[in-house]
Amino acid sequence: MGPLPTSSRSRTIQYELTDVVARVIEEYEMTPAELDHWLDVGRPWELLEANEWKLAELDRRVDGDVADDAHLRGDVVVEAGAIVEPGAVIEGPVLIRSGAHVGPNAYVRGHTLLEERTEVGHSVEIKNSVIMGASKVPHLSYVGDSVLGSDVNFGAGTVVGNLRHDDEPVRLTVKGDRVSTGRRKFGVVVGDRVKTGIDTSLNAGVTLSAGATTEPGERVLRDR
Repeated sequence: MGPLPTSSRSRTIQYELTDVVARVIEEYEMTPAELDHWLDVGRPWELLEANEWKLAELDRRVDGDVADDAHLRGDVVVEAGAIVEPGAVIEGPVLIRSGAHVGPNAYVRGHTLLEERTEVGHSVEIKNSVIMGASKVPHLSYVGDSVLGSDVNFGAGTVVGNLRHDDEPVRLTVKGDRVSTGRRKFGVVVGDRVKTGIDTSLNAGVTLSAGATTEPGERVLRDR
C-alpha cells in the first residue's frame, strides 16, 4: 500500500505556550488574580516546601475515630473515616485523610500528610513527609523529610536517613545531575509500588524508581 494522500494524513500543529496565552488574552475577557505567595513545585524538595506551607494553615478538626488515649497536639486534622489507635502521638500540623490508619504507639509529626488509605503501623515514626495514597509503613520504621508515592510498602524495620554527617545540604539526582536540595534534612524520594525488604536502610538523598525493590537487610546508598 502506498503513502496516503497529503489530504488524508494527520497533521500535528504545535503552539508555543506564550502564544496560546497571548491569544486567550486577546479573545476572552480576563480577570487578573493577585498572588501573595508563589512557589514552583517541580522538584521533590519543593513539594515538601509546598506541603509545609499549606499544612501550616490547618485548623484543628477531628472527624475520624481517635482512641481515648491517643494524643493529638496542635493543629491536627483527622478526616471522617480515618482511624488513630491507642498510644499514638500526633503533633501538628498533620493532615490524616479519610481511610488512613495510624497504628498503636505511632508518632506522626512535623508537617506530615497521610493521604487516603495510608497505613502507619505500630511504633512507626513519620516526620515532615508526604505519604501518598494506599502506601504502608506498617512496623517499626522511621521516615523523615521524604516523599513516598502511591501503593508503597516498607518492610518492617525500614529506616530512612535524612541527615549528612558533614551537615551539608542533602543532594538529589535531578535529570542525571546531583543537585543540592538546599535542605540540611532531606530523606528519600520513593516511586509508586516500591517495596522494601525488612531492615532496609535508605541513605539520605536516595531515589527509588517506581516498582523498585530491596532485599532484606540491604543498605541502599545509590539511586535505583
